[in-house]
Amino acid sequence: MLQNNPSGFRRANISAAIREIAPTAALVRVYPERRSVTHLFESDFYRMLIDRRTEEEVARMVRRGFGKVADWRLAHDFYLPTETLYLTPEPHQHGYVPEDDHSFGLSFHRRIAIVGGEH
Repeated sequence: MLQNNPSGFRRANISAAIREIAPTAALVRVYPERRSVTHLFESDFYRMLIDRRTEEEVARMVRRGFGKVADWRLAHDFYLPTETLYLTPEPHQHGYVPEDDHSFGLSFHRRIAIVGGEH
């Protein structure tokens, strides 16, 4: 049961927890820690302007929720509506700029994990 598995409980509530502090967020782009930046995008593909502390907290939630499933030395996108983690496209690839292809770069071949454990 969910209440008996604290790590499962955390993962199941990532989207809800992010929406508590950034209600209009649709996508979180978590860059490697060395870059010290996180971007949040709304469903209209525009980047949200939020304070640095909020960015850091959201990145911490995503990293903690997916733990060792992802290689955090690379950038990843967490799409809130489907609770799916994707590898971020490279700057020269379609989808790096979310409004370029209106997909947020959410290609099936970039999918890393879905909340609940599917890989």
